[in-house]
Amino acid sequence: MKDHALKSGVIMGVVGVLISLTVYIIDPLLMIKWWFSLSSLVLFIALVTYYGIQYRDITGGYLSFKIGYIYSLLAFVVAGILGIVFNIFLFHVIDPDLPELISDAIVEQTVEMMEGFGANQDVIDQAIEDADTAASFTVMGQIKSFGMVLIFYALMSLISGAIIKRKEPKFSE
Repeated sequence: MKDHALKSGVIMGVVGVLISLTVYIIDPLLMIKWWFSLSSLVLFIALVTYYGIQYRDITGGYLSFKIGYIYSLLAFVVAGILGIVFNIFLFHVIDPDLPELISDAIVEQTVEMMEGFGANQDVIDQAIEDADTAASFTVMGQIKSFGMVLIFYALMSLISGAIIKRKEPKFSE
């Protein structure tokens, strides 16, 4: 199981890196769009589920929820590690100015959203002051955010593990 999950995680990680690189080339600000994040989430849940079902079929067509969950979590973690390594490389080697560009866009997007909800200027100013988006692009910021992402991976693995599992039928005599 471990080898298959690791291989699946590497494939998912490479797909994620290629998507990120393509988006970076087209327009780096697409990375902060809600629909891009949602599309990526759906894609990766679909991929881990596909690979999990593939593994289930290889092992005889039945898989417990526990194994499906562990399989999914392992694949997500491997893909996530590859993504973090790529992001660190992107933000510190390929384009060190990108974090500032994205941070400014996030602040602008937040201000527009808060103004749309009718927030007063004091609340908006406080939100901008409290948001330290630049820190999340540092190497340590990326590593810290990966800790939060692990919780998210655990939740997504519950979903994919439930989809992947298949109990062996019990025949009564």
